[in-house]
Formats: sequence, C-alpha cells, structure tokens
Amino acid sequence: MKINIFQIDGDRDEHEVMFVSYDSIGKFQGTREVQSEIYNKVFNGEVECSTLEDVYKMFNTNHPAGYAGRSLSVSDIVQVWDGGDEEVGFYYCDSIGFRKVEFDPEKAVDKSRENFITALLIKPGCEPERVEIGRDLRSLQAAVEGDIEQFPCFADDAVIICNEEGKLEGLPLNRAVYEEYEQEVSYYELKNMFREAEREKRGSLVGYIVFTEDSFDKPYPIEARTYMVSSDNKAFQDGMGGYSIYGSSVDGEDILVRLDGYMQEEYGGKDGWEVEKCYVYRDDREILDIIAGNFLIVNAPPESEHYESLSFGQLQKYRKKFENPEHFLRINGEIIAVPYKAEKQKNNCGEER
Repeated sequence: MKINIFQIDGDRDEHEVMFVSYDSIGKFQGTREVQSEIYNKVFNGEVECSTLEDVYKMFNTNHPAGYAGRSLSVSDIVQVWDGGDEEVGFYYCDSIGFRKVEFDPEKAVDKSRENFITALLIKPGCEPERVEIGRDLRSLQAAVEGDIEQFPCFADDAVIICNEEGKLEGLPLNRAVYEEYEQEVSYYELKNMFREAEREKRGSLVGYIVFTEDSFDKPYPIEARTYMVSSDNKAFQDGMGGYSIYGSSVDGEDILVRLDGYMQEEYGGKDGWEVEKCYVYRDDREILDIIAGNFLIVNAPPESEHYESLSFGQLQKYRKKFENPEHFLRINGEIIAVPYKAEKQKNNCGEER
C-alpha cells in the first residue's frame, strides 16, 4: 500500500498535543480539530502492508530504508492513498487503533525528502548509476550489502562508502582507487594537457575553468563561475574541421554553454570572460586499494553531521572518473587495473535501460 506519514513538529506544537489521544486534544487546544499546520510529512512511499496495524508494526519494529522519523506513535497521521485493505483517507494514530480524521496535507511541512540524498552507486561491471538513497545506516548498508566503511581519498568533500568486509566475503573486485590531489594550471597549460590526452587517445580528460567575478554584470558564487570542460571538445582535437568548447557550470545552472565565444582567451574579445584560474584533479598512480562489491560516492562536508547529496559538478566528475569497469592483473608482482567498456544496455546489472 502507498502511504504518507505526518508527525507533529515540537517547535510548532504550541498546545502540546504531541502524543495526546484524539479524545483529549480538545482539552489542550480548545477544539478537537486536528491542526494540520503543526505537522511535518516524514515519509512518502510504498510499503508491504495491508492494514494500518501492519503499518504501525513496521514503523515501530522494522523501519523501511530511508525513514529517519521516530517510531509511529499516538498523534501521528497516516495517509492511505492507494492499495491495501484500508479505505483511502487520513487516520489519527490513537491510544488504541486508528481514527479517520480530516487533515489538510498542504498545510504540513514536507520533510520526507530530507532523509534522502543523491549519490552515485557503482557496481562491478557497470557504469555509475545516480540514485536517491536514504542517508540512514540501514539504507547505506543495503546498498553495499553489508557493514559500511568510509574511504576518503578525493581532493573535494566526496567519500566512498563500501562494504568493510567486501574482500573477506569474496565479493567481485570493482574499481581501483587512488590518492587524488588538485593541480592548478594556466589556461594555456590546460589546453596543452587536453590536446595531449586526445592525441594519445588516453581517454577524455576533465578540467575546470574559473572565471573572475568582474567578468559578469552581477556577483556570482564561485560554483556558478566554475565550468567543467573535457578534452573531447573539437577545439582540442586535431582535424575536426571546427572549433568549439562546451562546458557546464558546476552548480548545474548553466549546462553545455559554448564557452569559446565568451572567453577573453578565445573568441570573446577584450570584454569577454577572463580566466581566474584552471585546475584538474590528478591521481597518484599508485593504487591505494581495490574496492570489492558495490560502493557509493556521497558528499561528506566537514561542517555537516550527515552525508549530503553530491553536487551537479561532483556527479559529472565521478561519473567520468568511474565510467569504465576494470579488470585486475598481477604483472611482475604489481597489480594493474585495466579498464573496459560496460555494456550500456545492461548497465544496471542485467536490467535493460
């Protein structure tokens, strides 16, 4: 059945009716009408339940993945909106059983999505897959099929979450990971790096161009002034019969802009956008570790107590970084990672896309 769950927000509960039975709320607030505006929506989804009693049991003893609300209690509202043996409507969780009530979900604050983050799920043999996943421990463990371990190895705030016993459990080897560092370069150096990567057919190289604040007629944060560019643009390839440079801002607001017409260093002229700096992320080519089994890439800002969603720029960066699965060979006592192309039509481990 498909349900929503609403719970009272203590900060907006002026009459202290949280955990109060339906027959008693009139004594506290002067009316027995349920005050929709003091509720938060904390869950929205499909559950394997047939009755409200099944829902009560699940949300007290076996919380579904992605649920970070408290256990279902008196004063909570369950909305049944599809399926099951219950009539569609809103139900007040009472001291004993449930009571159907009037409720306006538009007045409640929707916090159900706050329990989810956008991450990349990377499975052996597959391309990276963007997923919406609960930030709770149960959801993370389900994704990596075991107890989790955090692996920080990137130059930004992203981290790997993997199965800490993956190798001991004999899970298939997935990807090699390397220590990453940020290298600042001039625009001239970035262009040469791109051209060299294309000439040597080493795979597409990604770089970042940051434009100065005064290049624009109003102030923009650095994420809006930073554009992700790859070497597979015509401007960096020989014999293409054209010259174009497309890039996307890392905040995701400006997608596939043709930059060569705006840039002072290209065809934008003296009033064009001026480059402040450029940088690339480089790997120390010594393998730090090989991840076995599924792993996630999530954002872990030091100022946050929880894992956060990957930014648009991070999604693009790590999709590119891990786009190719790898085979692992031992040559002269050294382990070598050999990338190969995933089968796109079976990217999700056998599911057609």
